[in-house]
Amino acid sequence: MQLRDQLSNLRGLLMLSMVMTESDSEEKILGLATTSVRSISPCRMVGVYLGGKWQDRFTHLPSVQTRLRVEEQLCGLGPAGGAVTVPGRAWGWGLPLRCLREHIGYCVVDAEEAPSEAVQFLLRVLVQHTGVALANVRLHARERTTAENLRGANAALAEAVAALERTIGIHERLTRVAVAGEGQEGIARAVHELTGRPVAVEDRHGNLRAWAGPGRPEPYPKDPRSRRDRILRQALREGRPVREGDRLMAVASPGADVLGVLVLMDPAGTAGEREQIALEHGATVLSMELAQRTASLALQHSLLPHGLTGGTAVEVASRYLPAGVSLGVGGDWFDIIPLSGARVALVVGDVVGHGIHAAATMGRLRTAVRTLADLDLPPDELLAHLDDLVISLVEQDSRGGEEADAVAAMGARCLYAVYDPVSRRCTMARAGHLPPALVRPDGTVTFPELPPGPPLGLGTLPFESAELELPEGTVIALYTDGLVECGDRDVDEEVSRLRTALTRPGPTLDAVCGDVVGTLLSGPVSDDVVLLLARTHALGQDQVASWDLPPEPSAVANARNLTGAQLAAWGLDDLAFTTELVVSELVTNAIRYGAEPIRLRLIRQDVLICEVSDGSSTSPRLRHARTTDEGGRGLFLVAQFTHRWGTRYTTTGKIIWAEQNLSDGDGTPESMFG
Repeated sequence: MQLRDQLSNLRGLLMLSMVMTESDSEEKILGLATTSVRSISPCRMVGVYLGGKWQDRFTHLPSVQTRLRVEEQLCGLGPAGGAVTVPGRAWGWGLPLRCLREHIGYCVVDAEEAPSEAVQFLLRVLVQHTGVALANVRLHARERTTAENLRGANAALAEAVAALERTIGIHERLTRVAVAGEGQEGIARAVHELTGRPVAVEDRHGNLRAWAGPGRPEPYPKDPRSRRDRILRQALREGRPVREGDRLMAVASPGADVLGVLVLMDPAGTAGEREQIALEHGATVLSMELAQRTASLALQHSLLPHGLTGGTAVEVASRYLPAGVSLGVGGDWFDIIPLSGARVALVVGDVVGHGIHAAATMGRLRTAVRTLADLDLPPDELLAHLDDLVISLVEQDSRGGEEADAVAAMGARCLYAVYDPVSRRCTMARAGHLPPALVRPDGTVTFPELPPGPPLGLGTLPFESAELELPEGTVIALYTDGLVECGDRDVDEEVSRLRTALTRPGPTLDAVCGDVVGTLLSGPVSDDVVLLLARTHALGQDQVASWDLPPEPSAVANARNLTGAQLAAWGLDDLAFTTELVVSELVTNAIRYGAEPIRLRLIRQDVLICEVSDGSSTSPRLRHARTTDEGGRGLFLVAQFTHRWGTRYTTTGKIIWAEQNLSDGDGTPESMFG
């Protein structure tokens, strides 16, 4: 939307420039410029300083003293213009007026807050056109004196019109690059086409990011740091391209920091006004490109997980590599989600496209997966719900005019896997995603054939899951397509290289992860890359205890006794009171409202887990009993005495589970027995 607005404003400025060029009055031109400032920005024109004095008709500073203070600031700015302080306003700027190559004054604008870089860009364009129009008026004034002046004025007018046409062409070419999202390579290519000279895009440290034109040096030379810092400071101070040897350099600086540098190779020193304008406008578009990429990266990194842990179920290591700078940030993501029953969910996914829309859509999907995972849904059901959500998001975004968000969400891909360290079984389902790799303890690598599922948002075919039993120590490798779909290289060959890389042992899982990425990706990547490795652990028989219970009231006391004995064997006598209470309530609930078979299971890991399963799918409901009620407090007590609790459904019924931290002491809440 902002790009469309900017394009519309640029077209408006083109029409305004034509009107200004046809005017024969400096006052009319300045009046048009004053009015146009308010129409294209939240700023106002508070003064025109021309020919060493204020133009009273177009100057609205409140007092003579204020004029003198602002004039003193303008005299110190030089031809590049810069910030000025206007009393009572948060932001002020002196925009230089140039009549052809001569600096003739300033237009002073202010605002209640600093406008965006895009608005400042439009203001500079407006003042440039105003300078051209003033030049045109002065040329016409001279032609009325003598015939010689007439010929000179006509020549100057033709030159000004040609320069304006060239400037408009430069604007249009670079605007198309920005709208199309062609990135840094597109900017370099456009400036090369406009100037006929080789063009480079560098980062602030001098590393080459894009090149257009012949003669690319190998290796690319870099200035010493002190010299480069001096050049960048000079370019920032002067606000225009600066020459350093055989190169013209313009900084991309949307704020106070330099994000990149646009370099025009000019060994003959013949670059003129056209080349300088192309370089200046190219640097402006580069500033916008880099600012958006910086914002996208910050958003994406804030949404990706930090400090991941697989608990006692898996050991994890991960790598995330964003796409090359020319493409913009993508929407690849991954996550590890702890589930009930000591299980863990492993997730990778990616969305369509690049840029801030892709990063935002990635965040929405990752949040949705975490929310659905809290419901303890099987992988195929979770993807079905996620598919419905994506369809709804696409419809909402399309109705709201957010086509970019809709495109990013439609066709997103995801792989969702749940590993159970008790049974050593892993259940997986995928939505258009590549299957994982499994590295067995003996070093063999396989790629399981999971049921194919459509990408998210299509709503066509149902999702199916597959269940695999994994030996302890198996490494599950989940990855996005950027790892094996690299440019024009054959995918099958890349998968074979991935297989080979995964067979190489390493001192740690993190070292293996880094080695795999380093082997497959030797240079800049053309798409985001995620690699998530998870080495499975299994809970020993001494960490799990389970019993089948009859659907009889006497089973409650027996369950308490079995629980107490098991906790004593585990050395968890301090948790006996609360755990026996939880077991009593859950078993009673299963006998009253559930169905056979009823089973009690205790799991000891970093937390103590109590599970009671039965053959009914009836959902339990937490009630808040009144003081006169004789019952209805069972699940309420469970919620009060445990760290967390919940329900998950199976193909044979349901499981009500509760977790207690092993450091909870006797677990008796003072609020219950104060």
